[in-house]
Amino acid sequence: MTIAATTLPSPALPRPRGIGLLAIATGVASFALLAIHPGGDATDFAGVLKDEAANRVMDAVVHGGFVVVLALQMVCYATLSMRLGVARGAVLAALVFFAFGTVFLSGSMLVDGLLTPAVAARYVARPEKIEQARALFVLMGSAIGIAMPLGLAFQAAAVAAWGWALAATGSRATGAFAMVLGGAMLAGAAAGLATLNPLGLMGAIMAAAVWAFVAGATLLRAER
Repeated sequence: MTIAATTLPSPALPRPRGIGLLAIATGVASFALLAIHPGGDATDFAGVLKDEAANRVMDAVVHGGFVVVLALQMVCYATLSMRLGVARGAVLAALVFFAFGTVFLSGSMLVDGLLTPAVAARYVARPEKIEQARALFVLMGSAIGIAMPLGLAFQAAAVAAWGWALAATGSRATGAFAMVLGGAMLAGAAAGLATLNPLGLMGAIMAAAVWAFVAGATLLRAER
């Protein structure tokens, strides 16, 4: 019995202009969300509970907004990967790395922006339960302190891999910049993990936003 071979039609590539503009918009949104991220100047754990409970809505907006941004960026970067040739090893690796990074980052954002304020609101008016709340905060803080740097490290590797692919396809300057940007993201993630200082993580997030501009501009050039 002979099975006839069939050839599936090649899918049409998405129009890059709209996706490029969307990528740039996600970069703008990332900077805007960082700018409105609520802060606190509490000096003790009771103050931390009050700050978290008071900022519950804004925390949900900021961290939930980042999850939406990551989902939209997956669409943008999948389109970029198709344009660069997803069969290339570096491009495929970049897409997979970014997807892994998105999972870890989304998890850390949900814990940081939704679970932590919800726990704070539950215990803020119950000072007799403050040690129980402290234990939960230690657990959630530890999860965030691992998941966020790990997610950013995966995304750093993705940006560097896309940079390598861009350089290999002739966009040497853009590719080199992307690889440097990926290295900066990785350094920020490593610093955040090693020192537990949020400044390194903030720097890595800003570098990821810059990459959104670069990817968007690359897609817009593909329209010409």
